[in-house]
Amino acid sequence: MIFLCFFWFLLLYFFAYKLAGKSELFSPLKFVAIKFALTNLPFILFIAFNRGTFFKNILLVCHVKLDDAFLKYSLIQTVAFISLCAGILIFKGRKPLVSPPADNYNYLNTKILAFVFFAIGILAYAIFLSRIGGLIYLLHHMNQRIELQSGQYVLILLPFMVISCLLLLLCIKLRNRILDKVILLVFAAVTVFIFSSFGARKSAVLFVITFLVAMHYTIGYIKFNRKSVAVGGVLLASVLFYLFIIPVLRESSGSDKSINQSLAANARARKVVYSTSYTYIDIFAANYFNAENAWYFKGFFAPVVVPFTKADKKQLPQIDQGVYFGSIIEFMKHYEPPMPRGVLSKTSWPTENFGFAYANLLLPGIIIFFFLQGMIFSMVYRFVDHDPKNAALQFLYVMVIFDFNFSSLRIAEFVRLAPVVLAAFLLIRYFVRKYKIS
Repeated sequence: MIFLCFFWFLLLYFFAYKLAGKSELFSPLKFVAIKFALTNLPFILFIAFNRGTFFKNILLVCHVKLDDAFLKYSLIQTVAFISLCAGILIFKGRKPLVSPPADNYNYLNTKILAFVFFAIGILAYAIFLSRIGGLIYLLHHMNQRIELQSGQYVLILLPFMVISCLLLLLCIKLRNRILDKVILLVFAAVTVFIFSSFGARKSAVLFVITFLVAMHYTIGYIKFNRKSVAVGGVLLASVLFYLFIIPVLRESSGSDKSINQSLAANARARKVVYSTSYTYIDIFAANYFNAENAWYFKGFFAPVVVPFTKADKKQLPQIDQGVYFGSIIEFMKHYEPPMPRGVLSKTSWPTENFGFAYANLLLPGIIIFFFLQGMIFSMVYRFVDHDPKNAALQFLYVMVIFDFNFSSLRIAEFVRLAPVVLAAFLLIRYFVRKYKIS
């Protein structure tokens, strides 16, 4: 059954990719087909060959067998993906939102802004380190990264470093100087190191994806040929190595175990597929919720009032509703918003769009919120299509494709990120561009 699910989704994503026709590689429909293939298929295939590695608590709390769990998930996920594609296609506009700006950039201003953005990110990181006790302390406590980052709002400025690298790509497009390439290499290496120093991999991997998207729009469209396939193979191998090595460093930083002891191949592969995919969480949501225990938006707006409440924090609801998922699976009984955080597990299983939609409205929620998500993808892409070399829009587009959904956690994250993207967009639009006065 699990193998059948794998081949069904492989066919579905391939069909969606072909449905996009001759549109460029990172148009929304092709992009989501690639994203789902990379995040969903490896997990399903791994479980097909390693059935015993699937979370037993999920099957127990849902009272379901593994094959049946995958079957129900596959049916609902198919509806979700089709709804997402429908939202993308229906909101696809043939005309840009506004008249395209002149493709005319000031090289010096672009470079200055790149250095300013990078300096902002470095300063934010330095402030964070000074508050927690320095870089060495951080590297030795990677396993406590969530606690260390709690309340450190200065880290919101780190995306400026990513946008800085994208601006340097524009400098290379304008002048093609070796010095700019060296600076870009240094800035990119520092950015990856800083993101990796938190012990997580997602930010660094998203940086690589954002960089590829920016190269596509700034330097020239990426096409499939021998050179691009070879470069892609090397990049994929590097990313896979990175995905394997970071958990080793994180675990060894918090224990006396040697790296050799924690490098069991099957266990490491399991951690990689579970950390790069939310499929197991979606399988839980698809099989656990029904008409009797669905949330129906209970406590959905509670996180909005949390920052303005002076009550004991343990009595307040969690902003991240994935903690309710984690509590159900860990304690094997029902939890729902707005139960206070004091009775919940500290482990979060991010709900994402699938879990949020199905937990609240079951199948109608899947159709509605995936359709809306597809509309958002298309809308942001139209902005990129309008101004493809704008680094802020390139960054926003990748973040939306990989991180935007209607769960309370993701909405809160995007509200915090919005001022950074808006500031970068305005500075690029009115400082980097050269306008001819007629």
